[in-house]
Amino acid sequence: MTSEMSDIEKSIEWSRTILKDDKWCILDTETTGLSNNAEIIQIGILSSSGEEYQTLVKPTIAISEAASAIHGIHNDDVVQALPFEQIFLDVWKLLSNRDVIIYNAEFDLKVIRNSLKARGIQIAFPTSDRRNCKIFVNGGSIHCAMHYYSQYIGEWNEYYGNYKWQKLPGGDHSALGDCKATLEIIKQMSGEFDGCLEEAYSRPF
Repeated sequence: MTSEMSDIEKSIEWSRTILKDDKWCILDTETTGLSNNAEIIQIGILSSSGEEYQTLVKPTIAISEAASAIHGIHNDDVVQALPFEQIFLDVWKLLSNRDVIIYNAEFDLKVIRNSLKARGIQIAFPTSDRRNCKIFVNGGSIHCAMHYYSQYIGEWNEYYGNYKWQKLPGGDHSALGDCKATLEIIKQMSGEFDGCLEEAYSRPF
């Protein structure tokens, strides 16, 4: 009889399965802020086949000063950018039927919906929760890398009865840069950085 996997083992297994299947893409966004009506101002995608995509997006609302201080994108930078609905099909083609990995999927899916809704487009786009990934309408699944990384780190929050959300280590606060940082933590959890499971358990971040 095999014993039940620990949460850290589940995160390691998830990361190894993702990398082994080699049919994924990582998506990230930079936004106008953190409000409930926040919109995308930059989107990036990194695929398992090596494709890289990043573009600025013109929102319908102003970028907050607090957000600009983090990602360095200002209102003048997006004046000539295309609105999100004009690049959405290009994004969709890049996603294809791959599994979509997002660090804090709940937030990024919300701003995708916000960015389309602000232009009068309603889409039945799925949500992601802390425990499960939902079936993506393009045929793949959505995975929240923050969920797996947080249970890998293992800082328990007694108040919420869940693991403390971890900030993404690394990255440069650009959408594509944060996609690459997400890939690095997936590799770290899988043990690829050092090639052995024991070192993966050391969780150096």
